[in-house]
Amino acid sequence: MNIAILAIGNEVLCGKITNTNSAFIAREIEKIGGQVVYQQVVCDDEAQIVKGLKQAYTYADHVITIGGLGPTVDDLSRHGVAQYFEEALVFDEEIYKGIKAYFDKILRSMPANNKRQAYIFETGTVIPNPNGTAPGLALHKNKQTVFLLPGPPNELEPMVYDYILPYIQERVGDGQISRSYRLYGIGESFAEARIIGLYDQYPRLNIAPYCSVTYTDYVVSTCQSNEEELNAFEKDFLVLMKDYHIGNQLTQLSEEVIALLKEKKLTLSTAESCTGGLLASELVNVAGASEVFLEGFVTYSNEAKTKRLGVDTKLLAEDGAVSEAVAKAMSEGLKLTTGTDVAIGITGIAGPDGGTETKPVGLTYISVTIKNETFVKHYIFYGNREKIRQRAMTQALFLLYHNIKTF
Repeated sequence: MNIAILAIGNEVLCGKITNTNSAFIAREIEKIGGQVVYQQVVCDDEAQIVKGLKQAYTYADHVITIGGLGPTVDDLSRHGVAQYFEEALVFDEEIYKGIKAYFDKILRSMPANNKRQAYIFETGTVIPNPNGTAPGLALHKNKQTVFLLPGPPNELEPMVYDYILPYIQERVGDGQISRSYRLYGIGESFAEARIIGLYDQYPRLNIAPYCSVTYTDYVVSTCQSNEEELNAFEKDFLVLMKDYHIGNQLTQLSEEVIALLKEKKLTLSTAESCTGGLLASELVNVAGASEVFLEGFVTYSNEAKTKRLGVDTKLLAEDGAVSEAVAKAMSEGLKLTTGTDVAIGITGIAGPDGGTETKPVGLTYISVTIKNETFVKHYIFYGNREKIRQRAMTQALFLLYHNIKTF
């Protein structure tokens, strides 16, 4: 099944907004056996939208548009699509009431221009948008199909999962099956080296890695008739990746950590230096975290490490704040201070300055204390300050996950 993506918006075309939506949609469609064969970005102009649709339909019979469904005068996706298909736009009273109810819920009066979002195609259908005021739209006409989605990712992504992907899956048929595996604590090249023999061993499987700053996903797809081979691959893959695998592509590491703490009836506290509270923030994003995550400290200065965690000033002077000894003292001191079952301490050099020949930028020590045992690891993370901090936070989560799971 061939699909084209048409992103609409001046802010996307000129680079003010990075077009992550198209990448997300293409990636998710590929996972279920569909294929994105064409992508384009056009400006907020009705004629350009029509021109973009004409071009897209030379490659595919299904087009997904992104953006241009807002309430302002430059949101012209409905009008461009209506012109291309010679389709009337009609006012929908129920959608209008829903938009008004959305503003009532957030205790704001609805601006008059939001009424524009209540216009739909006369012969089309509506794609519900539970996270915003702009409903998605779908139109099937002249053997061509178009889906109109809003631009904000938090609105677009649930609509893709709830409506677009099931629609495509139904038409791709039962011939395609796929499974996904999420890995933490191992980079793409190291993961590839571990499983390289599986490519030749299972030639009928499409084995595709997808990498981010913090994790590596493998999506493996094949025909339904090869399910037995996929089962055999999975067993081999999980043996090779047993120390890094945490679940499928939807698995969130923070959620797994909180779930493990609940399962084992353990409580947690955090002490962060270079990550500056990123770990605590990631944990409290999980609903129900308060049952097991009791408190967190940002002990950025040496004085804070001594005052809040009881780290010996002599230790800081002799070994330095970024050292195995100080990381260990942070988690053990934190556990004594808070009385939690699990405590984690993070200290590192996020850069861009502050590194030396023996302690380079990116050097990070992470210490996990569980009951009466302490586990300390050190890493050197690469990238800018933001990436180093993000990688340190993610590695800390993974250490928590691994140590709690095996404790």
